[in-house]
Amino acid sequence: MKKAAEKVTAVIELKITPAKDTGFAKIAQRIAKFPQVDACFLMSGAYDLLVFVSGKSLQEVAHFVSAELSTIDGVLSTATHFMLKTYKAKGLLAEFASDNRLPVV
Repeated sequence: MKKAAEKVTAVIELKITPAKDTGFAKIAQRIAKFPQVDACFLMSGAYDLLVFVSGKSLQEVAHFVSAELSTIDGVLSTATHFMLKTYKAKGLLAEFASDNRLPVV
């Protein structure tokens, strides 16, 4: 039996309502302060913020999104995408021989 992954990463798309006078900055700065948030970007296109989050399990990240992110005033919707396998990161190709997918429990 394989050892469970020690870190789970997810990408969350957020649609938000900009605040008067501060636009997207006030909500983005609030979100960026959470320790679970690794990165937060203002985006063009279908959603406003792209947030990279990490945790110990799929359930931990899902709970953070539902209990913390989605309850912030001005957050209209979230879409969470869990990273299951890495093929290339930070310019480096991953080892293809091993199966490093996250277990789904």
